[in-house]
Amino acid sequence: MDGSDYTVEEMIDTLAELRRVNHYLGGHRALTRHLFPMIERLGRPVVRLLDIGTGSADIPIRVVEWARSRKITVKYVVVDLNPIVAEEARQQVKDYPEIEAVCGNALNLPFAGGAFDFVTASLFLHHFETPKAAELLRALSEKAGVALIINDLRRHPVAYYSINILTQIFTRNRLVRNDAGVSVLRSFTERDIQKLSEASGLRFDVHRHFPYRYILINRSRKENNSK
Repeated sequence: MDGSDYTVEEMIDTLAELRRVNHYLGGHRALTRHLFPMIERLGRPVVRLLDIGTGSADIPIRVVEWARSRKITVKYVVVDLNPIVAEEARQQVKDYPEIEAVCGNALNLPFAGGAFDFVTASLFLHHFETPKAAELLRALSEKAGVALIINDLRRHPVAYYSINILTQIFTRNRLVRNDAGVSVLRSFTERDIQKLSEASGLRFDVHRHFPYRYILINRSRKENNSK
């Protein structure tokens, strides 16, 4: 979906498909398994979060629902570069006043260093080559007072062939059918993650999750000292 050869309707349908992918293939659970305990460990009445490349904001919505159930107030800014996507995110979060959806460039955000406790990005980093991805990681890490959490795909032949079969069976959306396999081919091995760490100058805790997900966590000194 990096190009522009699609209609508004196709993009909105694609976002709906991606919400289903996140739900059934572990996109929510992989990230929240790490994020939720860190939020609880902070022990703050208000937690500030930034989500980059948010799509239709389904993962931030899941976080807000969890926080509400625990009487934790979250203030969320969710960002997407594509104006169609950002507008769909606004529609999806209408019943979630904790979430502000904006259209913006992740490399040019008008926020001060440490403006957020947590910065997250899901299925976003693999769209960039290593030099640009490293630049992005540095920029996002500066905005995170506690931790930067990256949720992305692990490159593996089984993942590639499986997602191609699943999308041929379960969706007629041409964008999803084309981009699912491409995303796996662009995704990461542990060697790729090591290169990103070296290029960005950031240290990441690397966690594998079924099926074929990586969670990368760059913790601030504040979070490390509180563990």
